[in-house]
Amino acid sequence: MAEGRETDAVAERPVELAYRPTVGELASALRARTRSTGAGRFQRVMLVWTVGVTIVGALLSAAGSGRPHTQWPLYAGLVFFVAFMATAPWLQARRLHRLAERQGDVCGTVDDTGVRLTTAHSSVSLDWHLYSRYVETPELFVLLSADKSAVGFVVLPKRAVADPEGVARLRAVLDRRLVRANTADAPGSPRSRGRAVGRGVGSAGLLLLGLLLFFFAFAAVHRATHPDRFPGIQNNTAPVSAVMLGLGALAVAGAWWLVRRMTVMRIVTAVLAILALLAGGAVLYRVGPMLHCWGSERIARQPEGTYVCYDF
Repeated sequence: MAEGRETDAVAERPVELAYRPTVGELASALRARTRSTGAGRFQRVMLVWTVGVTIVGALLSAAGSGRPHTQWPLYAGLVFFVAFMATAPWLQARRLHRLAERQGDVCGTVDDTGVRLTTAHSSVSLDWHLYSRYVETPELFVLLSADKSAVGFVVLPKRAVADPEGVARLRAVLDRRLVRANTADAPGSPRSRGRAVGRGVGSAGLLLLGLLLFFFAFAAVHRATHPDRFPGIQNNTAPVSAVMLGLGALAVAGAWWLVRRMTVMRIVTAVLAILALLAGGAVLYRVGPMLHCWGSERIARQPEGTYVCYDF
């Protein structure tokens, strides 16, 4: 009996924290919040859809344009948009970090009554009713507020706990008081295994699609690159081939992105992606000398290997 009471006392002992927030941890917390809320997931899907449609539209429009220089503002805007959205969590984390830096080091405790955090200039006590769920990442525990968008969140780095036993006790407290937002996605769960299989299949499909697009890009310029077999002036299919190369590269990049968090699949896919991109590079080596004729309708290869553009 005495041993049981001692165990309960250890379990109920507050977990002590001591840390200074970093930009990387804040950015990771923001990404975890986005993945764990419906609004965040919808935003990510719409972002991917918008970027994908815009890229395809821009490439197809450029392939059929007789004035390629008019497309550069569109390309520049697309690159800026993608770069901004990709770095948005980091930029927001930088702003939050500037505020946190003014507070200095953070000390606190977590137990069944709530979270208490103290800095050199402030002190706050958070009751559990303010938060409904939490997300665990390899480096963090992120507490999410009860509203659907999780506007409020608290970041508890695992490094803030002195020992692994303390991390386990902190997890136990959170499991008692909150709902794990990513329980279904935890390693080993049926949903997690299903998603892993789906990502593996999707990655393989995208790799095959990339190779197929590279093959079509190669076939599109086959006649123009072999004047000995197909003499005379040929249709200029270099823009179409360039579009296929771009879409193939996107497919290969998407294949790696799907499995980027799966250690074994990530390595295998990276190797296959490099081989696929080498094939695409070989096609680009053929198409590159033709691209100066982007807006021309016809093209012909000279004996020295250069191409002459014709507009009829």
